[in-house]
Amino acid sequence: MIEKPAQSRLMKTEHPLTVSYRRTDRLLFVLLLVIAIGVPLALQVYGRASLDNRIAIDAKVFTLTGHVDKGWIPGEVKAWQALTFHGKNLDLIQPVLRVTKGDRVVLKLTSSDVIHGFSLIDFGINITDGVLPGKIKLVSFIADKVGTFTFTCNAICGDKHQEMKGFIIVKA
Repeated sequence: MIEKPAQSRLMKTEHPLTVSYRRTDRLLFVLLLVIAIGVPLALQVYGRASLDNRIAIDAKVFTLTGHVDKGWIPGEVKAWQALTFHGKNLDLIQPVLRVTKGDRVVLKLTSSDVIHGFSLIDFGINITDGVLPGKIKLVSFIADKVGTFTFTCNAICGDKHQEMKGFIIVKA
């Protein structure tokens, strides 16, 4: 029987520091993954919670999502939920929000696609710095007039920009 030299047996075993470095590398990789996923999620949760703290308890809250082809969609809609195919005849949504005179109204505005604007001239609201995709912009006012009031997108956002509007009906 041929015996292998002692040197080859040493080559098969790894140096203890090499094993230690691998463990450290794995630990650092897992830590990096936790940070990369955890920090954005924590910021999103914190952002949502801080928005809710800024809204009065007695306010009438409406969420509107701007979309190039569909207009102002009631509710918070993600881009993939509002997917459209250009060339199809899509009905533009023009929401109607109903409140009572004296109500504090809070609009949570967001966008599912491009930067939109928002204008409700009758209540002195004119957002020119943009309603950004994925971000929520709060608009608050007291409905102190009775009537039907039109809100519009005031940033040119697409072919149907002129039709991107909705209505707030304030009853006595």
